[in-house]
Amino acid sequence: MKAKTRALDYYRRMLAAQNHAMKGLDEHAKIMLFARSQEVPVNSEPAAHWYYVITGAVRRSAIRSDGRRQILDLMLPGDFFFVVDRNEDQTVEAIAEETTLASYSGQRVEQLAQRDVEFARELRNVAFQTMSRIQDQLLIIGGVTAVEKVGSFLLALASRSSNDKGQIVLPLTRYDIAEYLSVSVETVCRSFTSLQQRGAIRLAGKRTVRIINRNVLEEKNEHEVDACPAAPSYARGESRSCAH
Repeated sequence: MKAKTRALDYYRRMLAAQNHAMKGLDEHAKIMLFARSQEVPVNSEPAAHWYYVITGAVRRSAIRSDGRRQILDLMLPGDFFFVVDRNEDQTVEAIAEETTLASYSGQRVEQLAQRDVEFARELRNVAFQTMSRIQDQLLIIGGVTAVEKVGSFLLALASRSSNDKGQIVLPLTRYDIAEYLSVSVETVCRSFTSLQQRGAIRLAGKRTVRIINRNVLEEKNEHEVDACPAAPSYARGESRSCAH
């Protein structure tokens, strides 16, 4: 219990140090810790409940009629998202081993927006950012080849989470990437291998990618064959055929 309390205090201090749209409500925020695959709870209040990602990653996903999962939105540290009510067709869950969220009451958010014009403007910007994330994903999965999709995905992650050296710590597994891009995990693995061979990226372990040549990632190759267009619903984890 003491360890958890210390962890909550640590993440509250981390939240306090960050400049974000709902700063004025931080004192009322609840810090929540999640393990991988743990679902973000749905609140009973009528207003949408807001969450801010402090650490880790969260996915909003749906299960298709053939049993495959499709990730609809990917939230990383610094992103907001909201949950309105329980939707049997969609789930919102943590996908990092340790994910920390700040939870904001929808009613408090609405009340502050009604009396604070500047906060209402910030809230609109948050909504636009959510729409922008989804639009970016549509552009990524609209790529002609799997390598193009993976390259665009890495560039998008780099713009959101890389350090100055172009190094990305992937917040999700190869299976998650496959579900995000709507391809098979084997295709994702082959695409990573192809990008390594072209000198576009360098891998350091399963989750760390360093971008070496952005131009290669931005190349369009309409003649490349994507042998595995569909992502099977395997048990979550890393593929044996994917060494990295």
